Amino acid sequence: MTNPMNFEAFFRDFFEQRGVILPECWQGYDFVSAGVLDSFEILTMIMAIEVELGVQVPATLLADPKNATLGVLANSIAEIG
Repeated sequence: MTNPMNFEAFFRDFFEQRGVILPECWQGYDFVSAGVLDSFEILTMIMAIEVELGVQVPATLLADPKNATLGVLANSIAEIG
């Protein structure tokens, strides 16, 4: 199982590279509502998670609106990883 805390550095780096500074409480950040990533960037993020963290992310995870929040997404991926 992947530790959700491994995701903090990943998400901070990923979003900073795109000019977005995550808040201190990154887990509550809703990247979909914020509109900071287009569909291509979301796909890029998922592919980077798979490569850098070694976790395969199923499409069903992406379809769940709860996973628009980084903390929920991290926990969901950790459960399958």
